[in-house]
Amino acid sequence: MERVYSAAEARAGLSQILAEAGYAGREAVIQRNNKPIAVIIGYEQYQELLALRQQTREREARFAVYDELRARNADAEPAQVEADVARTVRAVRAARGRKK
Repeated sequence: MERVYSAAEARAGLSQILAEAGYAGREAVIQRNNKPIAVIIGYEQYQELLALRQQTREREARFAVYDELRARNADAEPAQVEADVARTVRAVRAARGRKK
């Protein structure tokens, strides 16, 4: 559960806020003039957030390929679309194999 602190409270209690975030997983929302301006989270939560962002970017990239195929094949026959998809899948798998 998150706790809300003013900037002055956060400054005065930073050590405790960091301990709660890092060890207890408690988020701290920092406000200035009653408006949220920052959040302090534990490092594990931060790593999870980074992983989710990466997954989102990868998913968007995959869907961009699908959208490109759909646009390129709007008037194509289904058999041709299947061939294009198969060719693209092979290209992506080959590129992944080169990264390893």
